[in-house]
Amino acid sequence: MFHFVWAVVLAALGTLIALDYRNLALRVYDIISMFSLGGPPGPRFTEDHMRIVWGFLAVVCAVVAAVRGWALFV
Repeated sequence: MFHFVWAVVLAALGTLIALDYRNLALRVYDIISMFSLGGPPGPRFTEDHMRIVWGFLAVVCAVVAAVRGWALFV
């Protein structure tokens, strides 16, 4: 059950970051650059790259949530 809930939460968060038109990816990028030990990400890693990464993470987590949910209820 725990893996199912986390997969749903990460899929929803990844979808919000990847598809948000209000630049939520830019805010996440700024948070990562504040807490990153080696400094901010390189100048070639933009918020558009972050959207792609979070979109991929959302798809993977949605598949994991579907598999875990199916296993819980079957």
